[in-house]
Amino acid sequence: MGLLSWVGLGGSGEEVSSKSSDFTDEQRHVAQLTKTDKLKEVYQKQLASRFLNDLASQITKKCFEKCSAEGKMDTAEGGCTAMCCDRYLDSFELVRRTLQTRSRR
Repeated sequence: MGLLSWVGLGGSGEEVSSKSSDFTDEQRHVAQLTKTDKLKEVYQKQLASRFLNDLASQITKKCFEKCSAEGKMDTAEGGCTAMCCDRYLDSFELVRRTLQTRSRR
């Protein structure tokens, strides 16, 4: 065994192959993290979509029930519904900010 092979700079090639396999394992690890991150991102997008759909459904139900007479909408009730939706979203934003502030403490 020569001096260069002893310090890992040449020789039998055994050292080089073990280092390249470590590099390959590292690449696999990075690829796995990337795959996991992609799955997390997809899952978070699905949760956000579901949340927005539920929020829209809640707003529609509550405001329609509050503002409509006999299940029909006329122009005056349309204004009521718009104001109701605005108040609902403003309230939701206030609660979201408050919870976010409290979670930082």
